[in-house]
Amino acid sequence: MNEPGSSGPDRRTFLKLGGLVAAAPVIATYVGETEAAAAQPADAAAGGAAREALRVVMAGAADSDRILMEGLPVGNGRLAALVGGGAREHLALNEGSLWSGGENPSGDYGSMGSYKALGNVYIDLGHDPALIRDHRRELDLETGVVTVSYTYKKRQYVRETFASFPDQVVVTTVSASASHALSGSVRVVDGGGRTSGTTLARPGRLSVSGGIGGAGVRYGWQVLVDAPGSRPLTADQPTASTSFTGATTLTVIVGARTDYVPDAGRSFRSATDPLADATRDTTAALARGTRSLRSRHLDDFDALFSRQSITLAGSDDTQLAAPTFQRVENNQTTPDPQLYALYYQFARYLVISTSRPGGLPLNLQGLWNVSDSPPWSSDYHHDINIQMCYWLCDPGNLPGTIDPLVDYLHTQIPSWRRATQEAVHKPGTTQPVRGWTVRVSSNVSGGLGWDWLPAGCAWLAWHLWDHYTYTLDETFLRERAYPVLKEVCEYFEDLLVDDGTGKLVVPETWTPEQTIAAPWRVTRAGFEAGAEMRPYEDGVSLDQELVWDAFGNFAEASRILGLDADYRATVTDLRGRLHVPAIGSWGQVQEWYPDRDDPENHHRHVSHLWGLFPGRQLTPDVSPDLAAAARVSLTARGIGPTGWSAAWNANLWATLGDPDKTMQALRNLTQPVTSDHGTIDMNYHGGVYPNLFDAHPPFQIDGNIGGARAFVQAIAASSLDHIDLLKALPAQWPTGTFTGIRARGGFELDVSWADRALTEVTVRSLSGRATTLRYGDKSTGITMGKGATARYDGGLRLIES
Repeated sequence: MNEPGSSGPDRRTFLKLGGLVAAAPVIATYVGETEAAAAQPADAAAGGAAREALRVVMAGAADSDRILMEGLPVGNGRLAALVGGGAREHLALNEGSLWSGGENPSGDYGSMGSYKALGNVYIDLGHDPALIRDHRRELDLETGVVTVSYTYKKRQYVRETFASFPDQVVVTTVSASASHALSGSVRVVDGGGRTSGTTLARPGRLSVSGGIGGAGVRYGWQVLVDAPGSRPLTADQPTASTSFTGATTLTVIVGARTDYVPDAGRSFRSATDPLADATRDTTAALARGTRSLRSRHLDDFDALFSRQSITLAGSDDTQLAAPTFQRVENNQTTPDPQLYALYYQFARYLVISTSRPGGLPLNLQGLWNVSDSPPWSSDYHHDINIQMCYWLCDPGNLPGTIDPLVDYLHTQIPSWRRATQEAVHKPGTTQPVRGWTVRVSSNVSGGLGWDWLPAGCAWLAWHLWDHYTYTLDETFLRERAYPVLKEVCEYFEDLLVDDGTGKLVVPETWTPEQTIAAPWRVTRAGFEAGAEMRPYEDGVSLDQELVWDAFGNFAEASRILGLDADYRATVTDLRGRLHVPAIGSWGQVQEWYPDRDDPENHHRHVSHLWGLFPGRQLTPDVSPDLAAAARVSLTARGIGPTGWSAAWNANLWATLGDPDKTMQALRNLTQPVTSDHGTIDMNYHGGVYPNLFDAHPPFQIDGNIGGARAFVQAIAASSLDHIDLLKALPAQWPTGTFTGIRARGGFELDVSWADRALTEVTVRSLSGRATTLRYGDKSTGITMGKGATARYDGGLRLIES
C-alpha cells in the first residue's frame, strides 16, 4: 500500500518495478531524497521516518577482518552473504550444508566436524577509498536488499545485493550515474583458509570446486558476471578473476551446491556434481534477467515479512535517521523505543534469511560464518541454542520457517537412535532403551558430540507439539509430530527410575553447564562414560520438567487423534508419578534433586527454569507456588551475562508478568558491543554488534531470535486456553501497535495501546477454537468460527464482529 496521502508507488513497489537497473535516474532519486525531505509536508516526512525505522544503516564500509560483526547479512535459507560495502566490495559467502564430519560414533566433540566458510567474492572498480564521499550502507528489512551508495569523482555509484529463495542465488548489481563508467574486476577466493579447492577462471565465469576433509561434503560454487556495454570480458587464472571495461551496469550472480542430502539411508551424500548444479543455478538466473530476479525475490520476501508489524512510539526523526549503531549507543542514555521495534523485525528478518523449506536449520551463527574453525564449530547445540532459534517462527507469523527443524529431526533421528541404543541401557539391565536422545552438539550428517543430554529428545520434540498448538494442523500432528512424541515417551518409559520414595526420576543426567562437588546418587544407564564436562546424577530439575511436558503433550496428541488410548493411560500414570522439582531452603526452585543451590551462583544457564518458559510446569497458571519460587531463583541468578542468556531471562520475566525486569534483560541484549570483542569471552557483557548481530560474545544468532520472542511474551502471551494481553509491557513502550501476532489456539492478533493501557485488540480466528482473552483483571471468552474477526476495546468489550 502507499503511505496515506501519497500519490505515487510505495518504496517496495518502486524497487519491484525496476529498482536500480536504470542507473542515472534512480541515483538522482536517491541523492535527492535528503534535499527533498525538508520540503515534504509533515505526514510525508513521517512516512519517510517510518521507512527509516525498518533499515539497518551504517556509514562507511565494514572492516574485512571484522565483516562478521560489521557486514550486512543476506540469505535465502541455504545461501548467505555478508556485504562489506567498501570501495572494493567484499561478499563473504556461505552454503548451509558445507560441513565436515560424519556419524561420529565415538561422540568425541573434536571429531564431530564443523560448519565451514564457502568463500569470498571481491568486486573492484579501482576506486580510491580516500576519494569516496557520501558513503552509506543499509539493509532494508522490508525488501531483504542491501544497498551501498557513494560518490566518486562526481559520479554516483549504487550497489544492491540480495539472496533469492525462488532462484537460489545471491545477486549483486552495480550501477553508475554515467554510461560506460564501470571498469574493474571480479575475483574469488575459496574457503575460510582452505587451499584444497580448484578454481577455474573464464571470461565472465569463475568456478570453484573441492571437498571438505574429515568426512565432509564435496562442494562447487560459481560466479557469473554480466557487464552490458563492456568491451569483451577477460579472465586471469592466477588471480582467479575476470575483468570488464566500460560497462554500463554490472550483475554478479553467485550459486553454490554440495553433495549433501538429508537422508541417513544414503549416508547423507549423493552422487551429484555440485559444480554442475551450481552452474545450472547461475545460468538459469542470468537467463531470467536482473529485473525478474529482483521482482521474484521481493514477492517471496514480502509474503513473509509483511505479515507482521510493530511500532513503538516515542522516537523522533533525528533518532530514526541516525546510523543504527549510533542509535544503539545513544539508547543507553536517551530512550529510542523504535530501536526495539527494529531489533524485533531484524530478528524476523534473520529467521526468513536462514530457515526456509528444503534447507537445514539455523546453526549457532545462522548461516553466516567466515572461518573454517568457528567458535563451538558453529554447530547445533541442544542445551538451549537450536531451540531458542525456533522460538519465533510461529508467534512471529513466519510460516514454513520451522520446516527445516522438523525435517532435520526426522532425517537425523535414525542415526541418533542407533547411537543412543549402542550406549544407553535400561537401568539395572544390559538391554538397550527404545527411542533416542542426543548429546550437547550435532552436525548435519547424523553425528553427535560432547556429553549426553538424557532428556534432550524431549527438548527437541517439544517444538513439534508447540508448532501444532499454533496451527492446529492435525495432518502435521499425525504424520510429523505424533510418531516422534510417542517414541520419546517410550524412551523415558524404559529409562526412568524410582528415587526411593516412589517417585520417578531421570537417571544419570546433569544440568547444563553447571558443576557440582559430588552426585547425591547416580543410577548408571550408559550416559556418563566418556563425559567431557560435568559429573552426572539422578533427578535434575530440567529433565524432570522436560519429561512432564513430553508426557502431557503426547497424551493430549493421543486424545486429539484418537490413537493409542491404552498407552495414553500408561503415560498419564507415569506423569503422575514423576518427581516434581522441589522448593528449597531459601524459597528457590531447586536446580538439583538435593537442596544445594547457591544464591550467589550467577551462571548464564537457567535450565531449571525451563518449566517456566518455554515449558509449563512452573508457570503461574499451572503452579503458583513453583512460579513464585522461580521468581526467587531468577532474581538470585541475575539477568543473563551473555546474549542468549539475557534473551531467555527476558522471556522468563515476561512470563512472570514483570515489565521492569523484562526491559532490563532487553536493555542488556541491546547494549553496544564493538567488533573488537569478536572472540569467546564469558566475562564480557552481551549486546549487539554494529550490524545488530547478537554478541555472546562472540556472535550467536540465538540471542537475536530469543530476545525478539520476549516481545510477544510481554504483549500477547498465549496458551491453548487463553491469551494474556500486555502482561509485561515495559514502561519505556507506553504507546504502540503490534499487528499480525500469531497465538496458540489458531489465532492472529492486532494489539494497540496508549499510555500503557490497552486501547484495542483485533482477533482473527484461523481455526474456530475457543479461547479466553485476559487483560489485567478483565477477561472475556471468545467463540467464533474459522475465518471470523472480532474487535474489542481496552475493557475487552466487543466493538465489532
